[in-house]
Amino acid sequence: MKSIEDVEKWLDKHEITSYTISSNLNVNVNGNVNLRGKISENILPVNFEKINGYFDISNNSLVSLENCPVEVEKDFDCSTNRIETLFGAPYKVGDFNCSDNLLKNLSYSPKEIDGYFDCSKNQLISIEGTPRTIKGYFKCSYNQITSLKGGPKYIKDYFDCSNNKIDSLKEGPITVGKDYICHTNELQDLEDIAEEIGWDITTDINLNHMKTSTFDEENKYWKYQGKEVIEHIYKPIVAISNKKDIEKWLKKNRIHDFKILADNSVDVDGDVRLSNCLETYKKLPIKFNEVKGDFDISDNELVSLEGSPKKVGGDFLAYKNEITSLKGAPKEVGKNFIVLKNNIKSLEHSPSIVNEDYICSHNPLSNLEGLTHVGGNIFTSVCIPTLKFKEFSYHSLMTYKYSGIEVIEYLEKDYITLTEEEEIFRKTRENLKTVVTKLLNERTLKVEMINDTLLKNLTKYNLINLKKRVLALKEPEEIKLKRELTEAEILESVFKKEI
Repeated sequence: MKSIEDVEKWLDKHEITSYTISSNLNVNVNGNVNLRGKISENILPVNFEKINGYFDISNNSLVSLENCPVEVEKDFDCSTNRIETLFGAPYKVGDFNCSDNLLKNLSYSPKEIDGYFDCSKNQLISIEGTPRTIKGYFKCSYNQITSLKGGPKYIKDYFDCSNNKIDSLKEGPITVGKDYICHTNELQDLEDIAEEIGWDITTDINLNHMKTSTFDEENKYWKYQGKEVIEHIYKPIVAISNKKDIEKWLKKNRIHDFKILADNSVDVDGDVRLSNCLETYKKLPIKFNEVKGDFDISDNELVSLEGSPKKVGGDFLAYKNEITSLKGAPKEVGKNFIVLKNNIKSLEHSPSIVNEDYICSHNPLSNLEGLTHVGGNIFTSVCIPTLKFKEFSYHSLMTYKYSGIEVIEYLEKDYITLTEEEEIFRKTRENLKTVVTKLLNERTLKVEMINDTLLKNLTKYNLINLKKRVLALKEPEEIKLKRELTEAEILESVFKKEI
């Protein structure tokens, strides 16, 4: 497209309304763009910038996402094309559908997604480069994927990685809100499966001793309750398994209002106070299920949280132990979660919900990855200079206090696993920005140096503001005269612009 008239004609032909066209022919649309099955070209001929509705370019013969918008407020659908790379995809979308293409990796996929992510029916060998959290479902079935490394960790709907070449569920999602579908792979077991699965697991692995299971004769896969499989896979090692012995141990430790369940786990309608009472134990000797009050196992020599309740209504206190991992920690804590003064190196296996403060200072942590929801503040020895914090010294060690909401937002944006290709792109972008900014600041970028190639590179690397500065140098805006021009100024400009 060479003129505004050409762009208008194309937009009108494709029934796109409520648009604006900038001087450099970029198009913004206040509404939806429906180009499903309507594009005759193999590359979008119009350069879109921002769409306030959905953007649908599915069922065409596109080979590239060139000229796609940078931001789409609602859904983006480029499915059923011949696209080999997501370079040019928007950074932020609602739902994202790139299924049924020729993709081999997910480099340049959107990093902020408010809905589902569907990359099924491609040629993917990896799912690296996806967001940390998916608010809808995540579907990567019918590919050539061998590992779940670099994929999403928290999925609020279902997770479908079926019909691939995956031999281990290690490094896969930690929580899945609905179904976990992993049949037709090369799995030998379900070790390292998600810690929380809201609905069912569909797999071709036969598990014995499952109370509830169904077998699909036609497709040859099993369906189990996610909760039951997780209890089977992550079954803690406990020392006491006889109901009479469990009851005796509970009474000895002044734990009342309890109920021993069929699986020998224990519900307590009140507090559990075991601080400085477990000197002979490295792990809890029984398995708790739900404790409605506080659960206090602080000031002992425990090395593991296995046996801890899944849900605690009050505070969970496990400070001053020898704990090395949060595996076995509760999934929901009604008030505060306190694990300071341990040997915890990672916050993986953290509770999904901590309603008040999360205190993990005085541990050898290098980052806060693993946190998902903290309603109060976070106290840690990890310094994040880009966030607001209060610092104070406790037992000669520095502790930083952050807002839980701000830390989670930071993790969603900064803890995205970038592919090698994206890392190269990011570093090149930074270097390009540095070079051009320096030329502008030092006034060594001459008008004759500003050509189509430079502008195209600034567009490619999404340096829009920098591009505007460069264009302003080439085509300065008219300035209303506040004084008369001198003869020298007139001679310099009268042949170049209107004065």
